[in-house]
Amino acid sequence: MSTDSAMPSEDFGAKYERIIDRLKELSAKVGGHSWEIGDLLLEADSDYNPQTLGIPSYMLIGSHPPNFWKQMSDTVGLGVSSLKSYAAVARAFPPEKRFAELTWSHHLAAHIYVDREKYLQVCIERGMEESGKPHTIRWLEQYIDEQENCVREGTEPSRSVTIEIPLGMMRKFADLAQRYYHKPVNEVVLEAAKPALEAYLDKKAEEISLQFFDFHDGRTWPFSPDAKTKLAPKRSTKALVSIRRVA
Repeated sequence: MSTDSAMPSEDFGAKYERIIDRLKELSAKVGGHSWEIGDLLLEADSDYNPQTLGIPSYMLIGSHPPNFWKQMSDTVGLGVSSLKSYAAVARAFPPEKRFAELTWSHHLAAHIYVDREKYLQVCIERGMEESGKPHTIRWLEQYIDEQENCVREGTEPSRSVTIEIPLGMMRKFADLAQRYYHKPVNEVVLEAAKPALEAYLDKKAEEISLQFFDFHDGRTWPFSPDAKTKLAPKRSTKALVSIRRVA
């Protein structure tokens, strides 16, 4: 007679408590544990973040949808931006794509770019050729900047960003440029895109300022050096809202 010897899966609530307890432990000694923190946050985000799970707000416990990252920050003791950075780097570089020769901070510098793995490989190879060890983070940042951006001469420093536009849309821009505005198509695209990009940045500045500081003054970029001083963070005193998976 056969028996099922499979071990039962970890209890959903117990798993959450395990992740939180370990994150609290690591938050007191971040150095050398960045990868583990990021991996744990990805695990929690995948299973306990209502936005990731796609759970409608009306099915959540409490009068307001819980803010997963704010709750994690309050519970673990690390800032929201720091937690998101750990998770983002871990997501960009799963274990099999991490470079043992480089630090976590090297990976942080490269994680937002499409060619991130190539940049880290170059950092290792050129450094080994020149000094017998991988290049520094500063060298990597400068190299990425050279590859990703092109500084133009002008009254205000600017950088170029290459984006792909659907062929049908590009043909319409070309018609406007040639038959209506009578100027280069790139100028027409820029004039259309710049106001939209400025509006997008203003919207994100307000959204992020309210998320991080519960306050927005309409001027301060929430990631600027003086953001904390000008936006005066206000810690919430509300009790944490329980997060439960909805079957």
